[in-house]
Order: sequence, then structure tokens, then C-alpha cells
Amino acid sequence: MWVAIVTELWNHRNKVIFNKGLVDAIEIFTLAQLKGWCWLKNKFKRVAFSYSDWHFAPLKCLDTLD
Repeated sequence: MWVAIVTELWNHRNKVIFNKGLVDAIEIFTLAQLKGWCWLKNKFKRVAFSYSDWHFAPLKCLDTLD
């Protein structure tokens, strides 16, 4: 998860600096959460939770991967 967060922070920083974008913490968090879910779905084929489940209870979802 930390990779998704750092990557999204870096991408957002570039957007702000090079494209004169605005800092939006909610957008950073949402995109990091989406990228984390996509990574889990592709990495672990046994992932049975939806993005909605992941969005509202990520720690609970991570517990199901054990």
C-alpha cells in the first residue's frame, strides 16, 4: 500500500508543478486506494472483495488474504 500512496503523491506533485494543477488530498487518497485495490486484484487471484468493500473496510479486506 505504501507504494501506491508514494506513487500517487509523486504523480500529483508532478501534476501540480508541471500542469499548474491544484493540491487535492482527497484525490490523492482515492487514487492511491484504487491503485492499491487494482494491484491486489491482479497479484492475488483469490481476492473475493469488491472495490466497495475495499473502500469502506481496507483492513478487514487485507485480513482475508491470510
